[in-house]
This record gives sequence, C-alpha cells and structure tokens, in this order.
Amino acid sequence: MLSFPLSAAYLVGLCSVVLQPRPLAAERPVAAPRTQATLQETVDTVKASLSIEHPVVVSIVANNTRVVSVAAPPEAGGPFQLAVDAAFLNLLTDDELTAALAHELGHVWVFTHHPYLQTERLANEIAMRVVDRASLERVYGKVWARDGTKGDLVSFLGH
Repeated sequence: MLSFPLSAAYLVGLCSVVLQPRPLAAERPVAAPRTQATLQETVDTVKASLSIEHPVVVSIVANNTRVVSVAAPPEAGGPFQLAVDAAFLNLLTDDELTAALAHELGHVWVFTHHPYLQTERLANEIAMRVVDRASLERVYGKVWARDGTKGDLVSFLGH
C-alpha cells in the first residue's frame, strides 16, 4: 500500500470540496419550458429528416393513457394528430423527447408507405434512422416505470 503525507492545508481543502452543500432543486438551472410550438418545431425537424411530407400536428394533453401517440387524420387530407401527455413530457430529457416523437413519426411513415405493416418494431426501425437506440431504450424504461410494467426491448427494438 502506498502512503503519501497529507498536509493540514490539503485536508482542509479536500473537506471543503467534499462537504460543499449541493444546491437545492429550486436553485438549479431550469430548462426552457416545452410548449406545443417547441414540440412542433421538433416534429417538423424529424419529419424532414424522415422525408415525411404529410402534415402532423402535435399537442400537449392533460391525460394520454398511451403517454405519446399518433392518430390518423380525422378526414382525408387532414393532418395526423400527435398527442403528448403533459406529465410524461416533464420526465423526458431532450434526447428522449426527440426519440419518442421520432417513434410516433415512424408510425406516420409506415402508415403513409405501408399501412398494412404497422408495428411498434417497424416504427422504431424508422425512428432509429434519426435517433439512437439508447434514447429509445430510456423512453421505454420510463413508460414501463410509469405503468408499473416491464416489456422486452428486443421485441420492440430488435437486436
């Protein structure tokens, strides 16, 4: 075992670093609030990256049992309706939010190209063209934690 002489000044400095109080949550910097407009910007950016031309309108809703979901246009030629649960939105990092939105846009891509192939796994394959797998894994982890369930990542994301 190696031993080094420690001066009193060093120990005082070390203790002051180790014992520094952590800032309270209220003192930590707060991210900019997420609005429908900022979510719409992200949706539009991801849509462009996935070459989705059909309109998609995003909204933040008080309660979405599916946390994040997309619905086909209510009338022919209308926009897809993407809804994000407000409470779940606050649990996501920016990368996770982009991954969740990319997943839903994956459903839009499938619907507009091959509607008969609609699956969670295919929506994730489309999403992983623009986001990394790790972000999607974290989103699934948060969905399952919220619901008190556990799913199989391989069945949703592949190997």
